This record gives sequence, structure tokens and C-alpha cells, in this order.
Amino acid sequence: MAKEKVSIIIPTYNRAHIIKKALDSVLAQTYPWFEVIIVDDGSTDNTREVIEAYEDERIRYYYTELNQGASAARNYGLKKAQYNFIAFEDSDDIWYNEKLEKQMKVLCNAALDVGVVYHKIIYDFGGGQYAILPSEEIPEDKKSGDIYAQMLYHNLIPCPAILARRSAIMDAGEFDIELNALEDYDFALKLTRKYKACFINEILLQASLSDQGVSANPINYLIASCMILARYKNDYLQTNTFDHRIEIILRDAEAIGMKEKFVQLMEKMLQSNV
Repeated sequence: MAKEKVSIIIPTYNRAHIIKKALDSVLAQTYPWFEVIIVDDGSTDNTREVIEAYEDERIRYYYTELNQGASAARNYGLKKAQYNFIAFEDSDDIWYNEKLEKQMKVLCNAALDVGVVYHKIIYDFGGGQYAILPSEEIPEDKKSGDIYAQMLYHNLIPCPAILARRSAIMDAGEFDIELNALEDYDFALKLTRKYKACFINEILLQASLSDQGVSANPINYLIASCMILARYKNDYLQTNTFDHRIEIILRDAEAIGMKEKFVQLMEKMLQSNV
């Protein structure tokens, strides 16, 4: 396998207390040919000091004065990336040592119509509770190749699992800064709409449940769900996944006592998208 270099983008905001573990897991990769682009999205803690304590020339640190969110930070990282392969890490993730090596082996040997290689990840909820994504109940043959219809039904590709060709990302489109949640789902939809995917049936990353994640912002999550439903309305209809997505939105809205409000929001968004 050629020693192709990878640009690894890590957005972070006030994560000085945990980013070291994430960064150490990247630096311990068996595939050492990469740069790490850390985009500090306006942190007010000692993140800079933590990063500057490293003496590894592969690390590139950028600080943005204004906190604009993970999408803007990732897009900033994409603009700074020097190499033709792109990976993403969240600042509370732990990469397994062979993650990058295994993904690069697959992607470098894949046809050019393959834009992304991903794998299973394990979410640690604490207290001995965890979840594995994508669901092991989904047949493996639906996780590789043209998976766009399956992606419309259910997101298979968490952002930290992505290794993609830079050319595919530039063709499909960057992260949408208008989405305050599910920006990673929208990004993966755009990628798989245009390119095939390869799935590695192995857990290669451990993620933690963040207090800044979807579960802490159910309203943002539901608004983003409605925006995505409207944006990809025709594709959902053509793949018979439209009703399924509506059922998920209404279920989640009912769980927080806002079903009627989100019925109205969905109708408004879908009509405006006609």
C-alpha cells in the first residue's frame, strides 16, 4: 500500500480535559502518515496549552475567535487540509490503533466510485451501557456499495467513522452550517448520494455520550430532522422511506410533548420545498 497521507480533522470547544486522550489515540496509529488539524472553535479553557505541549510536527493547531459550531470548524479544517484523504475525529473519541491502517488499505484499493470507507463504532453511555453503530441487525450487504437508500432509512455512518477521498467531499459538498444538529447525517447523505461506500465490519473507535450532543438538544435535533426531510423529500419518496422518517420525527416529538408543533413545522417545511 502506497504511503498516501491523510488529513485528520478534529474540531474542539472547551475540551481541554479530554482532548489529550483523543489526540493520543490518533498519534498511536499503526499508519503514521498523516497530519492532525485541530480547529479550536473559540475555546476559553486551556486547550491551546494542552495541544502546544506536544512536540509532534504532524499536529497543526488553529484557533478561531468566534465559536461557530462543529460544522464551521470541520469546514475550516477542510480548507486547511493538505492531503487527498480526509478523516474526522471528535475530541472525546478514542481511535483503535489499526483504524486508519485498515481504512486506508480498503480505500486505496477501491475503485474511484468509492468515496468513503467506514466501520462500526461503540458508544459508551456509562454504567455498563453501550450501543454499536451501525446496527448489527442491518444485513452487511446493505452497508457497502450503493447505500444511499439505506442511508435515507437510517444513518449508517457516524462522522468519526468516515475516511473519504477529498475529491468526493469537494464534489458532494461540505458540512451545512445552518444545521444545529444532524449535520453529520446530512454530510453522509451527500457523500453516499454520489459515491459508493465500503464497510469494515469491525469496531475501530469508541465514542462517549456527550453532554453537548443530540440527547441534550432534542428540539435542535427535531428541527434538523424536519429540514433534512424537506431537503431530501423527493429521494425519500422515491425510495419508499418517507413515511418511516416521518414516524421517527413524530415519535421523538411526542416523547418531549411537542408532537403537534412539529406536525405543523413539518407541513410548513415540506410545502415550502415544493
